[in-house]
Amino acid sequence: MKRLILGTLSLLLLSSLSIPVAQAQTQAINSATYRATINPVYQLTPFALVTMADQGYFKEQGIPSYLGLVSAHGMGKLRAEELVAAAIKAKKLSPEILTDRGYLNAVEAQLQRLNLR
Repeated sequence: MKRLILGTLSLLLLSSLSIPVAQAQTQAINSATYRATINPVYQLTPFALVTMADQGYFKEQGIPSYLGLVSAHGMGKLRAEELVAAAIKAKKLSPEILTDRGYLNAVEAQLQRLNLR
């Protein structure tokens, strides 16, 4: 009899602990879904943005890839602002990022890093 009572109490205790966790997971999933429908634009790090450009992700927007990217930047034909504008046009960045001086400086630093390889 003691085992039955102890088992029942243990089961009740464990089941009451799992309900809040399940509710929290549902809420987190719903929040993420809500944010994705409101603003589906991704935010890339400056490193990821330049890497994508290097791999040719922005060719349709007129940004050259690999050695063409290095050459265009080295000759002053490509600036960070132009790369960011291409990413905005490709819906990889939100338009507000074009006014973020810190982000633009970081993209410029990543572009300069390409010239060193």
